[in-house]
Amino acid sequence: MSSHRYHAHIICVAHNQPRVLDSVAIFFQTRAFLTYDVATELPQAFLYGRQCIEACDYTIVVVGDSYGVGTAQNMGVSQMHLSYLSARAKLKPMLVLIKSHKAKGFEVSRQLQEFTHLIEQQATNIHYYDDTTNINQLLSKAYQDMTASCELRASWVKSVESNSNPLISKRTFQYANSGEPTLSTDTAGQSSKNPITKRSNNQNFEHLASDQHVDDDNNDMFQVLSLTESFVIKYSAHAYEGGNLTDITMTMEITWLEVLQALAKMPAASSSYGLQSCLNRLIAPRAEHDIKQKMPNVHAVARCQIAQNDLYHLQRSIIVANWIELTKSSVNASQQMWKLTSYAKKIYRANKS
Repeated sequence: MSSHRYHAHIICVAHNQPRVLDSVAIFFQTRAFLTYDVATELPQAFLYGRQCIEACDYTIVVVGDSYGVGTAQNMGVSQMHLSYLSARAKLKPMLVLIKSHKAKGFEVSRQLQEFTHLIEQQATNIHYYDDTTNINQLLSKAYQDMTASCELRASWVKSVESNSNPLISKRTFQYANSGEPTLSTDTAGQSSKNPITKRSNNQNFEHLASDQHVDDDNNDMFQVLSLTESFVIKYSAHAYEGGNLTDITMTMEITWLEVLQALAKMPAASSSYGLQSCLNRLIAPRAEHDIKQKMPNVHAVARCQIAQNDLYHLQRSIIVANWIELTKSSVNASQQMWKLTSYAKKIYRANKS
């Protein structure tokens, strides 16, 4: 067994693609300690995944047949997706395995298609497989490509004095000429002399892995929403006219700037229900005006709500754009609290000024 080993975290849908995950476990037996994303039914699934990603040396992303279940059902963003965004934000090197779906009769979900497309736009070390692929050979090539491009050095080194006591090294991120993150290690008190480029701004790994988000200086790792771009949403409302209640369904055009301005008015931390209420309050004044224009005798409008499909797309967009994030106290689905990211606050301040 090697005296140098990595910590690799597997970003995946729990219990999906068992053949691939078993092959990964066997291939990395002497190369890395492995942790995995766990089932979202477990109360601390998201917190566990986030902590593993912060501690690991690199990640292995396995995209198979399923997008996974959302960590909060009404948010619709899976554990795999959130783990991927977390790894990107922490500048973790990635080895990506994506399953090709060529078999007739198999329908790929829209969420999985969009997630796969996002990875293909952002990641570099991507390898494809299907049910006939020799996974061990694929992993061998993918691993060589990643270690060559990232110049990784293992953070665990077996002690010379004792075979049972490992030395855990201090880790810092450095950037090669390509701009990709690499790791250097300090073992047994011996410090690395490799310089850090200006882009890293002399920040060590512990600072990058802290809650001071690297996205402020690395916005290209997230999808960018144009504040002036408008989109159409469908909504429903109750209109009261002469003592009668009428269910109304209409459409409205809003901009991402209006969404950001509404989010900026949220409390420091809001529940998923509070987030939805914030977005519904955004449309309420204009909805009332439009409904009364259409129905002049209406004396009151209530319960303005964005249609569930449009609300899902809106919420998912602002998560992927890194406008909102879960707070540290969000340990399970029933206690999830959302807050505006430092990146979103920066955009809001810049637009306001």
